[in-house]
Amino acid sequence: MMPPASVLRTELAAQVLRGFGRARIRVQGTSMLPSLRPGDEIELQSASAHEIQIGDVIAYRRAGRLFVHRVIRKNSPRELVTRGDTLPQPDAPICESEVLGLVSAVQRDRKSVNFHNSFAQRSAAALFRCSQLCAALFLKVATL
Repeated sequence: MMPPASVLRTELAAQVLRGFGRARIRVQGTSMLPSLRPGDEIELQSASAHEIQIGDVIAYRRAGRLFVHRVIRKNSPRELVTRGDTLPQPDAPICESEVLGLVSAVQRDRKSVNFHNSFAQRSAAALFRCSQLCAALFLKVATL
């Protein structure tokens, strides 16, 4: 029996990162609004947990899924805590073996996008954490 397509995509991204040090993937979820939107293309670069800083956006894999979330705390040099910008709760701690890489660039509609956490983005993310309706409206307006 073949594993689900999401598991295969996650494994492929991990292999490309290990082999070449960089990979490009397309964002699918809304947990990182407004910094990252569904359809954005992100570039990942290999990085170990000790190279990653609080505030960085990283990709990690867990249970066959790939997540792209912001680092909000370091419990130790090899253990990170992340959270999607629009999510109310942090993720369970991530060990170094789960880290795939650091988001180094974002493209939206073939243009480079500043994905760093500005005051406006932090404010919007806080609003989206409180209201899924606001997040849905943002996506509708952003695609017009």
